[in-house]
Amino acid sequence: MKVLVLIASMVSWGISNPLADLAITKLSPLFLSVIECSIGFLFLACVTLIRKVKPVIPWRFVIPIGIMQPAMAWWLGNTGYTHESASTGVLILTGETLFTVLIGVFWLGDRLKGKQWFYLCVGMVGVVLASTTGIHLDAQSTAIYFIFSSALFGIYANILRKHLSEFSPIDLALGQTFVATVFLLLIFTTTEHSIPTQIPSTIYLSAVLSGFFGVGLPFVAFNYALLNLPARITGPSLNIIPIAGIAASIVLGRGAPTYAQLIGGILVIISVALISQKERTHN
Repeated sequence: MKVLVLIASMVSWGISNPLADLAITKLSPLFLSVIECSIGFLFLACVTLIRKVKPVIPWRFVIPIGIMQPAMAWWLGNTGYTHESASTGVLILTGETLFTVLIGVFWLGDRLKGKQWFYLCVGMVGVVLASTTGIHLDAQSTAIYFIFSSALFGIYANILRKHLSEFSPIDLALGQTFVATVFLLLIFTTTEHSIPTQIPSTIYLSAVLSGFFGVGLPFVAFNYALLNLPARITGPSLNIIPIAGIAASIVLGRGAPTYAQLIGGILVIISVALISQKERTHN
């Protein structure tokens, strides 16, 4: 049952990408981000009420990381989808783990063995390959936004490690999504954006489901699995995300990856798996 919950969280994260890519065809990246973060917040608020546990939220940390992740990370990612396929996005965003490792080395003083540096470089080559060989809609590339989003995740993950490891992940996520929703709403209202009209209901449904599957549901499911399963299972499970994302992209007609992108994605997945394996060996 616990493994099934873990797999469900990975699949959920994966399919949120093509849903966002579909919604971005009619909605602006900013407005879509508002919907996704607010849906995630409402879901986490419901979970908090069901738990009947008063959340403990360190606001001095949660405010900046909430602006960073999910607000800016999702805004950047949605901007990337304006001229890139869902497959491109999910493959590049798989590199979040590589940025987390790299930032941990230079900021927290983590150490990598020689082979681990080699694996990291191979993974970064895979990220570059996935970002430069996609099919760019309107002959314009916005893949760089996925890279920025991945880098933000790396910073956020290391802040969690350094300052917030003793707090409940659900409480932190509740605070982050609240901050993200308020932050994005303020930008949306002060920049004279208007809510689009005459938009097909399927587009709004895609936006809502993207928030549910990408922000709300998987966070709770993954953290449940994290507390009940060993790292040797939860770590490699992250490789399910790109597989689920690509499969959902093809099913929803949001673009299949090119052969070069597949090679790049495989390089990223293998490098992440090898780095994780070596870390577990030396711990």
